[in-house]
Amino acid sequence: MKKIIFTILIMLILNPTNTKAKKIDCAKFDKVSAKYLECSGKNLKEKSGVLKLKVTLGAEELKTKIAANTKDRKKKKKKKKKNIKKKKKKRNEKNNIYNIDHVNLKSHEY
Repeated sequence: MKKIIFTILIMLILNPTNTKAKKIDCAKFDKVSAKYLECSGKNLKEKSGVLKLKVTLGAEELKTKIAANTKDRKKKKKKKKKNIKKKKKKRNEKNNIYNIDHVNLKSHEY
């Protein structure tokens, strides 16, 4: 679902015919007239809509990157914990073997 929305938003932003067709040339009106203000207001509204779409896309991309990074970190932590447990287990096994050998040697010394 997110991918569909994401692709639709990208298509809306990257479609150059829509953005160029919506921009109105306000130079033909007097700068003091109400029509000029209305024209410039429409242009600003269109620009803000495009910027809003860009921001939402950027936010979605950022969310996916953060989610991927947190998953990777969790995996790395799990691997690290497993490695630490393995090392401790090996260390304990070595110590146990040494202790057993040491005990066996003492019992044979009579």
